[in-house]
This record gives sequence, C-alpha cells and structure tokens, in this order.
Amino acid sequence: MISRFRQVLTALLWLTAGVSCSPGSSTKGYWSGSCVSGDGRYLLAGGDHAALVELSKGRVVERVSGMVKAVGCEEAGGVVVGYGVAFRLPGKTPVSPVPSVGGDAVLALSPQGAWISEGRRSSGGKWRGPASVFVSEKGRPRLRDLLPERFGTVGAARHLSTADSFAVRFGNLLRDGRLLLAAGWQPSQSSGVYEDVPWGFFALDLGSGETSPLTQSLHSDAAFNQDRLQRISSTPDGSRLVVAAHDGKRVSVARFEQGANRPSWVGSLAAQGSPRAVAIAVDGGFVAVGTEARGHDAPGKAWVIGADGQTVWSGVFEGDVAGVHFLGDGSLLVVTAQATAVKVLLPGGAEAWHAQ
Repeated sequence: MISRFRQVLTALLWLTAGVSCSPGSSTKGYWSGSCVSGDGRYLLAGGDHAALVELSKGRVVERVSGMVKAVGCEEAGGVVVGYGVAFRLPGKTPVSPVPSVGGDAVLALSPQGAWISEGRRSSGGKWRGPASVFVSEKGRPRLRDLLPERFGTVGAARHLSTADSFAVRFGNLLRDGRLLLAAGWQPSQSSGVYEDVPWGFFALDLGSGETSPLTQSLHSDAAFNQDRLQRISSTPDGSRLVVAAHDGKRVSVARFEQGANRPSWVGSLAAQGSPRAVAIAVDGGFVAVGTEARGHDAPGKAWVIGADGQTVWSGVFEGDVAGVHFLGDGSLLVVTAQATAVKVLLPGGAEAWHAQ
C-alpha cells in the first residue's frame, strides 16, 4: 500500500513539474526518441523532457519535464516511461504498474501493449554473444536470443563457436506484428575489398521466435555489408525495404523489393555523420534518411529521395536527426535532437511548420 502511494506521489510530482510550460512554448533540452500515434494526430517525443505535438498545426500541446527512458505510441496518443514513473498523453494520466522496459533501446510499443526493445552485451568495443530482443507485456519480460541458426542459409554461411560476429540490425514493426531485421556474419576485408558473405532482410515473429526471409541472400560489398552500421526500414506490409549505411565519407542508400536478390536502386549522399534514422513511405514512393551531427563543421542532415532517385528535399540541422516519420497524408516529419520537429509536404518539399 505504501509502495503504491509513493508511486502515485512520484507521478504527481513529475507531472506537475512540467505544467508551467504553456502549449507551444519553447524549452532548452533534447529529444532522443519519438513516435507518431496510430491516428496520425500526434508526435510524442522524449529525452530530458516529454512533449506531445499536435501535427495538424505543429503545436506542442503538452510538455512535462523529467528524464524519459522510453516513449511508445498508441492509437490516440502514447505512453512516456520515466525512472520509476510512467504516464499517458494526452491527459498526463499516471500509468501503473510502470512498464518494465528491458534491453538497450526501445523499438516500439505494440498495439497489444507489449514493449519491444533490443540489446547486446559488449566488452572492449566488441560484441559478446548474440543480439537479443526483449518483449515486455503485462510486467512479464521475455528475452529471445537471435542466434545464427534462426536465419537459414545466411546464418549457416559460417560455423563458429560463438555468435560474436553475427550482426543483427533492428527495424520497424510490420502491420502483422512481426519485427523487421537485417542479419548476417560480419565479413573480413583487406584494402577495402570485402568478403562476399551473405546477409538479408527477415521478419521475426515475436511470439514463436521464428524468422522468415523477406529477401533472398544478398551480396556483401564495400557499401553494404554487416560490418558497417546500418539503419533499416520497410513499408508496413514488408513489400519494400530500405537500408542506409556509412563508409566514413558518404551515406549509401539502397531499396529492395520483397523476394529480391539485389537492390532495385542504390544511391549515395555526402555526409560525415552516420545514419541515425531511415524510413520509407507507405507506397514506397519516397525514402527519408537522417544523420548524426559531428561538431559545428559537420551538422546533422536529412533528405527525401523520390522513386527516381532524385532528392526532392533536404535539410541541415545543428544536432542529430533523431527520427523521420512518414505521415498518412504523405508528408514527412523530421525530429531532431535539438527538440524540434519539421513537417515537410510532399512531393513539393515545402516546409509546413517547425515545432519546438
């Protein structure tokens, strides 16, 4: 009883701490995570504070101070998880019990209310053991190791005693509830020439743990291989897929059709920073990419690329691009680490509003 009282009191103190911020007001801080509500009405962002942005007008309608551990969107709003407290926006309603979020980074909040996150042990800058996915539902966390044998011929390309060099990249939830992955062994390389070890896109059933290939085995080359940091995304039905990777000077982007053994399009963007976010429109017509910033001389950047490979919009930002989200009306939402959001109208590329 006392524990429950303390939890409610903590929630009230955290919530009331941010009430003085009026809708649309600006505050210094940062956003590191974001999502869009299922009805397309709100952006929910979190970092050193939480903010709810009404997307029709680009107006912050609720803002609450306090460090945010995770944000997850629901049909008509979202849930903000802090440290020992959680609440639902709009309305600032306390959530109890506080969701148990495992792993290193939250990937999504499922329509069924399960928090999905990913994690991996490391030591000395090297992976130790396999990547893992965590599913926490109704306070019961479930861990699943993503061992190479789950990935068919891609996983069977090498027979090693550990999975330390088997890379797994995490993407979005598909419409059917499966999780998008890209996986493959990290290739060896010499003088910029990479071993052609296969990799591919997969869909993970979070209930059974079974993976299904979304592409055939793909070739490794200097631009796309599992030794490079990748960001991946797909359309909700998994029919079109995209990957962005960085070689230290440029960001390479490739589109794939489901079932393909090679990309349908490959492009390159000048950027010193690695990709932080990538998304593909519901109809596959546009791809958005956002990068990290690396000091004043290397700002964060974002692009929208059309089906013909041409850039239809680009933007430069002081900090990292923390998220890119295509909306139901066909526009794009760019979220930055500087606690700002920009709505870009497509196909024209006009900026409808800036929110902060």
